[in-house]
Amino acid sequence: MNFSKSYLALIFSFTLFSSLSACSLKYQRNASVEENFPQLSFEQIQLTQFENNRKVMELKSENYEQYKKNGMFFAKDAKVVLFDSAQNETSSIKAGLLGAEPKNQVYELFDGIEFFDKNQNVLIVGDSLKWNGNTEQLVSIKNQQITIKRDDLEITGKDFSASVVSNTFLFSGKVNGYKVLASDSSQNDKITFSGDSMQGSMSSSKNSGKKTSTILSGNAIVKTSTMEIRADSIELCGDDFSKIKAQGNVHGKNMESALEFSAQELDFDQNTKLVILSGNVELKDEKNDVVAKAQNIEYNQETDVSIMQIDVELTQKKNVCRAAYAIYRKKEKTLDLSGNATVKQDSDTFRAQSIKFNMETEEIQMDGNIRGSVSS
Repeated sequence: MNFSKSYLALIFSFTLFSSLSACSLKYQRNASVEENFPQLSFEQIQLTQFENNRKVMELKSENYEQYKKNGMFFAKDAKVVLFDSAQNETSSIKAGLLGAEPKNQVYELFDGIEFFDKNQNVLIVGDSLKWNGNTEQLVSIKNQQITIKRDDLEITGKDFSASVVSNTFLFSGKVNGYKVLASDSSQNDKITFSGDSMQGSMSSSKNSGKKTSTILSGNAIVKTSTMEIRADSIELCGDDFSKIKAQGNVHGKNMESALEFSAQELDFDQNTKLVILSGNVELKDEKNDVVAKAQNIEYNQETDVSIMQIDVELTQKKNVCRAAYAIYRKKEKTLDLSGNATVKQDSDTFRAQSIKFNMETEEIQMDGNIRGSVSS
């Protein structure tokens, strides 16, 4: 998101109007006698700024008041438009009240704020925003809700802040949103997300090549058309959120194949449809009555094939299968075990270097160092 640079240019342009020129517009402020009366006051004002005979900004306001102290000014029902060198509109802002202290580089916006960056197609909507030019930070008032919209992305949350210096943003309060993903099919895929807080990076002209990511923390939830993921934290990588990384108490399910899983970490690539689970992984296939456990499981959504490694244990009905490595083919209902492979059926036990097990017919094929025991 590259809204912060345009916002900075917009805000600093206000300082140029201060040379032209609390009170009826200065509410919720402790004002001295000097501050109580404006130095200049206008109604139904329209100001236009020119540079080199080119229009660079317009300000329209129902009421405009300029004060002596710190060059402070206020504008009610204000609308500001910025223009480029070709006289094309680049960004605009609307607010019920705009307050500024140009000398301290502090600017505040209230009531029905709509900031639109036309070049980046970014819209910010809310009721309170404050810009500090010294720290180059944009923040909202505590517990106030801000919505950011860009193309097919929308984020709504509380306690918003953004830094121009680091090109990062933060919602320290509850947040939710969605992103419509590009798709080769006629119907676009949609990803929704929520969490107790959210932080991320914003691309700009200076760091356009930098990897962008968004991290949800605390009760993080991400849903796609095929997958639902819950975790302590979830990272969405890339402009289209094509890669999802989850950490801590990961739980989820694949709606298409009716598979449920839990793990400590998850990596999901929506382009390749590969899900990599690690750390005390448990995979449940309720349709085939299968429960698989391992330290690492790689699941392919398109082929319905799971590759399991380290301390593999798979149970199905009365069958208990163990190995160091296993391949589970959900559609074919087959299991390939290798590395000290064992299949136990009630009191019967089969051991070999590798075992092929058909879960539907319960047929077993063994190879290498075969041994076992069968009861009468």
